Amino acid sequence: MERACALDPEYPRIWLEYDQLSARMNLPVEKRLEIMESHPAVTAGRDDLYLRYLTLLNDVGRYQEALDGLASRQFHPWEGGEGKVSSQYKYALAHLAMAKLDEKQPQEVLKLLEATLSYPNNLGEGKLPNVPDNEAHYYMGLAYKQLGETEKAEEYFRLAASGPQEPGSVLYYNDQPSDFIYYQGLANLELGLDHAAKKSFHQLQTFGEQHLFDEVEYDFFAVSLPEIEVFQEDLKLRNVQYCNYLRALGHLGLGENEKARELIQEILTKQSDYQGALGR
Repeated sequence: MERACALDPEYPRIWLEYDQLSARMNLPVEKRLEIMESHPAVTAGRDDLYLRYLTLLNDVGRYQEALDGLASRQFHPWEGGEGKVSSQYKYALAHLAMAKLDEKQPQEVLKLLEATLSYPNNLGEGKLPNVPDNEAHYYMGLAYKQLGETEKAEEYFRLAASGPQEPGSVLYYNDQPSDFIYYQGLANLELGLDHAAKKSFHQLQTFGEQHLFDEVEYDFFAVSLPEIEVFQEDLKLRNVQYCNYLRALGHLGLGENEKARELIQEILTKQSDYQGALGR
């Protein structure tokens, strides 16, 4: 692949496949980002390649740059890309909001999180009805709490605590990761509902443990798979990572931080760009 990139360095498809292979080989995100930034015009030559660049910016904590990049481009739908642009949009906004919360700027937090509740047209896709907003509502509740608006904070904590209670697997693009249950638990803690909170955290742990060794495969007639790549994904690894991620969130919610750190480190050792585990 390096030889191919050297022979035709202006062809973005080759650089796309090069980064796909780099991710499969678990090369450091910083190195992958450095390569992307060495030829910015080519990186911008395809929506899918450019999105991988923006995703790497989010991976290393350059959230504002990722958001600026997302805002500056008209994206177009592509097979296997469903939900990917919007997820990076939400990820950048949410992490910028967390920083503003730490800086005691609750009005900025609310502004950033309001933007996650609907998607601008340039992202090239609308919001699926089953996309949860528990994370946004939880942090909005914390922002109103900082503002001293107790009733408003409680309203948003109740929104954050609502929705489906059972974790599920993630195989297809419209399957939603069950990490929203973690925010249900945190919101219930804020509402003083300790039993409901512990139930959420234990459910994450239990699901992860029960499904850790599942034999996972796609349906033969499946459409809109979450990845369309030259280098086939290891579905077993995907499942193990997801289950360990949910287990880690369960431990975090229960205050078992050392167990959570061990799982998160295990996840990142195998996959350094696993966004759920980054920054935990």
